[in-house]
Amino acid sequence: MSEYIKGILLTSVGVLILSIDGLLIRLIAADAFDLLFWRGLLMSVTIAVVLMLQKSTSSWLPVDAASLRSSFFMVVCTITFVMAINLSSVANVLVIISSQPLFAAVLGWVFLREMPQPVTWVAIGLSMLGIGWVLSGSWSEPNFTGDLLALVCCIALAAKFVNDRAVSHRDMTPALISAGLVTALVSFFAGSPMALSGDAWWYMVALCLLVSPLAFAFITIGPMRIPAAEVGMLMLLETALGPLWVWLILSEEPSSTALQGGSLVIGTLLLHSLYQWRRNRLQVA
Repeated sequence: MSEYIKGILLTSVGVLILSIDGLLIRLIAADAFDLLFWRGLLMSVTIAVVLMLQKSTSSWLPVDAASLRSSFFMVVCTITFVMAINLSSVANVLVIISSQPLFAAVLGWVFLREMPQPVTWVAIGLSMLGIGWVLSGSWSEPNFTGDLLALVCCIALAAKFVNDRAVSHRDMTPALISAGLVTALVSFFAGSPMALSGDAWWYMVALCLLVSPLAFAFITIGPMRIPAAEVGMLMLLETALGPLWVWLILSEEPSSTALQGGSLVIGTLLLHSLYQWRRNRLQVA
């Protein structure tokens, strides 16, 4: 089996596993901070175990500026994602977060002087229209707050990727340990972590010790073997499958504006990724 095929399979499996993240958060049905305590704590433990197995010589709690920024953005991303899922529909949240690569392109231009191509600016404009349409559907509804938190999550995730790319010569994995610990600390005082009961504990263990670590392990290893544009296309599977699982298990139907705006965002990202893939193929040829 070629490295390319391995990359496609590994990334696809990672995205498929990650797509049930939103469903498990819904099934836990707990206060956001109750879940966030365990999500942050167990993420730190998992990353520490991974570093031990890798026999990494990096500091587990780096305090340089780049690491602190990476940890901060991850804390914001983690907290706002879980809160957004609790306050809005899974479809709305995943559609908004799927535009992360385009926000990263803008931030990369501002802070790293990486000028996006004209086609990327067009994609950004169309995606903003799609996200605006999704937000308009919940303007007068309670889940509008959740949609705004999803937008904050999207921007924080994009900022983390741009920050980490600026120091690409370093392994920023240890920054996840401090991010998890800070998330757990904040959640300990903001919630009641021991309030989970019944099946919620099993769903939480499945989410924090199986789904998240396995998904991100595959998504970390797989993209090393395939072009970034193809990674972007495969990541769109989460946006499509995440709401599907919630609809099948919990009968939560996406709103018409989520379907319309989401179709515009996903279609734009797909065409943009296809264009980048074809452009890279022509350059190689």
